[in-house]
Amino acid sequence: MPDVIAYTYEADSHCPECARERFDDALDGPDARGDEGNPVGAIFSTDEHSDGLSCADCNGQLCEPISNSIA
Repeated sequence: MPDVIAYTYEADSHCPECARERFDDALDGPDARGDEGNPVGAIFSTDEHSDGLSCADCNGQLCEPISNSIA
């Protein structure tokens, strides 16, 4: 099973540590919702992100950008 590398809420990406700090035990349940009432989503290690990702709270890098260049 792929690892969760980030969570999405408030129209941004957040590292697991910052998301757990905000949502505590509710993070993995159906009640985890952002300020606008939208459910929290998970980003997995198998998901591709061409621009890379960083945490909106702590600015930690979540994954590297994918290179589109052909060697």
